Amino acid sequence: MSTSSAISGPSGAPASRYRYFVAGFCFLLGLVNYLDRVVISYAISPIEKDFGITDTGFGLLMSAFAIGTLSINGLSGFLLDRFGVKVIWTIGLFSWSVIMALQGLVDVLWILVGLRVLLGIGEGVNFPAMNRALVDWMRPGELGKAISISLLGVPLALLIGGVVLAPLILSIGWRWSFICLGILGGVLGLVFLLCYRAPESTPRPASPRASSGPKPSFRQVLFNPTLLATGWSFFAFGWVLFFGLSWLPGYLEQTWHMDLQKVGFFSPLPWAIAIVLMPVAGWLSDVIMRKTGRTRLARVHVIWICQLVSVLCFIPVIFMSSVIAAVIFVSIAIGFSMAPNSPYYSICADLFPSRTGVATGIIVTFFSASGIVCPLLTGWLAEAFGGFGGAFAALCIVVVTSVLGLLFFGSGRPPEVAAA
Repeated sequence: MSTSSAISGPSGAPASRYRYFVAGFCFLLGLVNYLDRVVISYAISPIEKDFGITDTGFGLLMSAFAIGTLSINGLSGFLLDRFGVKVIWTIGLFSWSVIMALQGLVDVLWILVGLRVLLGIGEGVNFPAMNRALVDWMRPGELGKAISISLLGVPLALLIGGVVLAPLILSIGWRWSFICLGILGGVLGLVFLLCYRAPESTPRPASPRASSGPKPSFRQVLFNPTLLATGWSFFAFGWVLFFGLSWLPGYLEQTWHMDLQKVGFFSPLPWAIAIVLMPVAGWLSDVIMRKTGRTRLARVHVIWICQLVSVLCFIPVIFMSSVIAAVIFVSIAIGFSMAPNSPYYSICADLFPSRTGVATGIIVTFFSASGIVCPLLTGWLAEAFGGFGGAFAALCIVVVTSVLGLLFFGSGRPPEVAAA
């Protein structure tokens, strides 16, 4: 691996081509991170059978993971700023890889629940670390594009999950599938430890505004109306995503009586749509930002419009009697909900260029909270109502409130920081 010196560009960003390695590795880690997360959703039936649990119990397993991510997200921004990306991300990588493998070895439900919490803690540093690494290495004009490309690892993992993970579980069982993914994560952790380095120059801000003036306090970041509205919208985004990765296979199996092979064929469709829409939304957001310089127009409007399209596609699914129509509408809905992934992260850099890590940790905390509530509530609603109609209704209510939140409170204005 070349370690040529980073040459500062006009904005103070490192101009070394090594930054492309950083962006590529962020993409790869996002891919593996979500393969680890989604594999359990293809093992619902065998896990429920092995541990003697129902959908409600399985929802507890999914929520346990999110409890772990929730506990670390807010702290991770401070840790990354204090100790650096290499230290914190390496610890997270090796931790989640070991725990991933251990899940395949346990026979006691409550031990598995505990391991799911620890897995969430390990994996919870991934996306704040990704944003911090890209802010450190990318030029301001290419940051949004780099984030958008790096985040494509998420829908790609969910796309290939149905094609790769379902046959893998059928051939070697869910336990060995977990062990194999743990080994893969450990290999990537070793590569990251040996190859990643911090910029030789002081990590530069994501925006010229960060180079002058005092930093906003944590309170000003936390209670910024736009960031709070974005956080709630990210909660709704997470609700849709966690529904897709936790319960979409179960929805297809239980509602439409598909076998696992057919589930593996149909379930990748939403993620294929997301792979197409995410770069488009990221590119459009950056174009608007370059032309107007207004966060509300470039980020906020792109997010709420995509989420509105998503909920308008989810609503008819509650009343559908055709499996083909249901799969198409659910797929389009999830795809549009995923589309503005990059603008969520870009808002953090736009509003808080000197506190990007902290701001990212805050909105990702909202995201992780949805990972606790959505899987558990979806499982309970599916069991209580004998189907997924109630679960879809709850999802639609959450997404509608997120649209309204951004419309009324997402001004896009950064806090006014008084000089010390």
